[in-house]
Amino acid sequence: MEVKSYIIGISGASGSGKSTFAKNLAQKFPKDTVLIIAQDAYYKDLNTMSLKVKSNQNFDHPDSLDFKLLKEHLSELKKGTKIYQPIYDFNTHSRTQNTTPINAHKIIIVEGTLLLSQKLIYKDFDCKIFVKLEEQNCLERRINRDISERGRSKEDVLKQYYATVKPMYDKFIAPSELNADLVVPGLNNELQIEYMYNVILKKLNP
Repeated sequence: MEVKSYIIGISGASGSGKSTFAKNLAQKFPKDTVLIIAQDAYYKDLNTMSLKVKSNQNFDHPDSLDFKLLKEHLSELKKGTKIYQPIYDFNTHSRTQNTTPINAHKIIIVEGTLLLSQKLIYKDFDCKIFVKLEEQNCLERRINRDISERGRSKEDVLKQYYATVKPMYDKFIAPSELNADLVVPGLNNELQIEYMYNVILKKLNP
């Protein structure tokens, strides 16, 4: 029997503020009722490739992600079944041998750049949100994040940005804004967070 879950999909450019929006929205609810799932945990496992070959992969293309597994996990969570989420190592571009056990929650927030470009995934969302921010702000955020959290150099981040991040944004992510129910700014979005909080409350407590 499926549990009464409300699933929100949050998409937008890399560095647009998706994760921050998701975290701030989640903080409005009791901890044991809300779950955040990151698209980035579902990169395909490239363990069989050499590090040089891995480094040349286009990680900003939808084909780099295991959306089939993500869909399966969302379906399992809706049934009330525990899932075992992959743990992805961005330094080696591969999944670790460990997984993260995750239980079902009433509110499931899924965030990632390509979610609204994939009908397989977004058709199961109860609400689809697109976070929008100026390109320069997105780039600065991405540089800071990748240097501090993923051990990369500024030069490497910029090279990837212009080679794949920007072209894939133009091809897949920007058009996916049309699939959103709500478009929110990446900054100063407290009103939109409060609005979504009230929407979710009404859906869970009609």
